[in-house]
Amino acid sequence: MHKATVYSKLAASALAVATVVISRDIVVLLSLYAVVLITVRASKLPLKAVIAISLYPAIFAVLFAVSQAGSGWMMPAAIIMKAVTAATAMLLLVSTTPYTEVMGVARRFLPRVVADGLFMTYRSFFILIKFMDHFIDALRLRGGLKPGRFVKNASNMAPGIGMLFIRAFDSSQRLYDVMSLRGYSGRLSGARPSVGLGINDIPYPLMTSIVFLQALCWGRGGCHAGHAAMPVLLAVYFAGMEGFRAWKR
Repeated sequence: MHKATVYSKLAASALAVATVVISRDIVVLLSLYAVVLITVRASKLPLKAVIAISLYPAIFAVLFAVSQAGSGWMMPAAIIMKAVTAATAMLLLVSTTPYTEVMGVARRFLPRVVADGLFMTYRSFFILIKFMDHFIDALRLRGGLKPGRFVKNASNMAPGIGMLFIRAFDSSQRLYDVMSLRGYSGRLSGARPSVGLGINDIPYPLMTSIVFLQALCWGRGGCHAGHAAMPVLLAVYFAGMEGFRAWKR
């Protein structure tokens, strides 16, 4: 996946999200989740860490899933799987694709000022998160955060949030000044994603396409045989990706 082109990864991610949107069948969603996890492992990403991060959206999905519990367990399970599967697919995309390449594709469809704004927002976001992390550590070391004292903790956190807004405004102004001094004229240079497709671009998009077609077919009330064939396809995909992974090693 690291060597696949950004176009194939974006296409596969779009198919995964589209499957999550249109499907309510738990078998289809579990199959898609298995495809994504197999690809994560084949890409040599930390599987446990990816699963742990992808479970965060499930916390919010549970709140909505509980409201659907009256219709049985299938609907709540499908709601949770939708959140987890979509999050894992997007984690796979951002973990194997440089953001400059993603924005290189976005510049083909979005106005340049919007694409440049998204690029700078992405970079600035992590700088501000790091600043807030340092503030929380300093507050904790000085006794400003204590268990059970929610009102006091909130009052101590308020100045940090205010400073974060001030820091963001100041950083944006300094960034613009620096870019102006370096000749910024409304256009940022970025990586141009490669167009040529290779063997790395085939497996993941192919499997997401198959699951997407299965979701379409199931939504129209057919393709019961596809459910029976899905475990075999997943086993073949797993064996192929593991073999490919061992060969790359």
